[in-house]
Amino acid sequence: MEPLNSGDNLLELWSNEQGWIPFLEAYLTEATVYSLRLVGTDVDVRIEGIPLPFYKGEQENEFLTTFIAPFQSGALHLSIHNQRYETYIYPDERKLTEEQFNQMLEDILNEANSCFQLSGLERNFDTSGRDRELSWTQWSYIERSFHHLRQIFSQIHQQPFRRLEKQPLVMKREKVHRSERMTMQWLDQKGHGINIPLHVKTVKTFETINVYENQVLKQQVQYLFRLLRKYETVEREDIRRKAQKYRMIVQRWLNTPFLTKITENKGPYMITQKFRKHPVYRIWYQWFDSLNKQKQAGIGFQYPISLKDTFQLYEMWCYMKIVNIVREAGYVLNTKELFKTTKDGIFLNLAENLESRIQLKRGISLSFQRSYQYNTKTFHTYTQKMIPDIVIEGETVLVIFDPKYRVPNNLGTALGEMHKYRDGIIHRETGKRAVQEIYILTPTKDKNKNEMRFFQEHFQENYSMGAITMLPGVEEKWLSEKIIGCLERVEKIELL
Repeated sequence: MEPLNSGDNLLELWSNEQGWIPFLEAYLTEATVYSLRLVGTDVDVRIEGIPLPFYKGEQENEFLTTFIAPFQSGALHLSIHNQRYETYIYPDERKLTEEQFNQMLEDILNEANSCFQLSGLERNFDTSGRDRELSWTQWSYIERSFHHLRQIFSQIHQQPFRRLEKQPLVMKREKVHRSERMTMQWLDQKGHGINIPLHVKTVKTFETINVYENQVLKQQVQYLFRLLRKYETVEREDIRRKAQKYRMIVQRWLNTPFLTKITENKGPYMITQKFRKHPVYRIWYQWFDSLNKQKQAGIGFQYPISLKDTFQLYEMWCYMKIVNIVREAGYVLNTKELFKTTKDGIFLNLAENLESRIQLKRGISLSFQRSYQYNTKTFHTYTQKMIPDIVIEGETVLVIFDPKYRVPNNLGTALGEMHKYRDGIIHRETGKRAVQEIYILTPTKDKNKNEMRFFQEHFQENYSMGAITMLPGVEEKWLSEKIIGCLERVEKIELL
């Protein structure tokens, strides 16, 4: 990487600890706002080909701007007056890992399967957990990990498994460089004695890649090719285009000399010691094993969520985790509004403005993306339309949980925004404020001294608001107690 020229045209970034520092020396993290300064007589700075808009600073030849790092880690390309540079954007420490992303998907679908039993819907569906039909979760897995599969195939293509094989053949005697046991036995059987014929039977040793692991690999590639052909027929244009692109890549794999020399395995296959122990083949096998686990119980999603939009999945995951808590506590009466039945199957019906909900005991409901505005019946707002993410709704009161996958450094600011729900949602008959308690749900684990109090029980008891940590893969017993406690308090108010 070339250093930026000193003197004129120096691009700098403001650091709270060090002041102005060269841009390329800065540690950049995703989704962060930075102040930039360029010193020079001309301004032509482009990031990923897009020019940055500068304005004149107070100093001579000083130009200033702000830059928001993208919500994705990776290489960042910079151009200053047609000189190209490269730096790197590091992941935000608060961002969930891909393993946690997959954990959220699994938790959502597992709970969806349990809720289906209470839904009252009558439709047959497969509960094997390895359904090979199309599903959003399966496509999402292919979309975010296909690049990784390409890398694995490239490594296998360069150094595939091989073995030595011996093949009997008849050849001219002068070309036989060493006597094999088969050759001697053949001569004895033919009874030639000292008169060796012009052509003799011998064994030739050669190297082959047509081994079991490679035969399974070709079978899996063929399966992926056929699967992508199916995704080319779905209604979504963006999925069709990507599926076609991926299929053409897989077609090129099948046409390589590596795979054309291999006989495809037929029928079921097993995991061998080589699949278990080889560092590359093991990852390949695990990729396809995960591919077939993405569809569970015939329940899927009808809208896409990419890995960079984890905040949407986090909101759904928080809701389904709370559903799990109230269901296991015996509060759930009916879950049919969680699902949508179409000619293509049963779909988990979670999306903004759909107001998906489940019915609980004593007339209480648990809603996802519940909408309140000036003309809604039981509860309304007198200002703007409000859509809290998760709502426990009684006849006269509400408890709100608002997942915040990415919160500002100051949790107090995020909690301050929650006052709009507490002050702005009104019970229509009584004219009183309806929100009794409100909590932010966040995956963040690091709490500074000023923010610790928001997570403490006495703070939440005093002010009926606060923050709750919800992290995929981490079970918190007190979380169940918190949710059930909220339900019990709503029940108590309704009985008064």
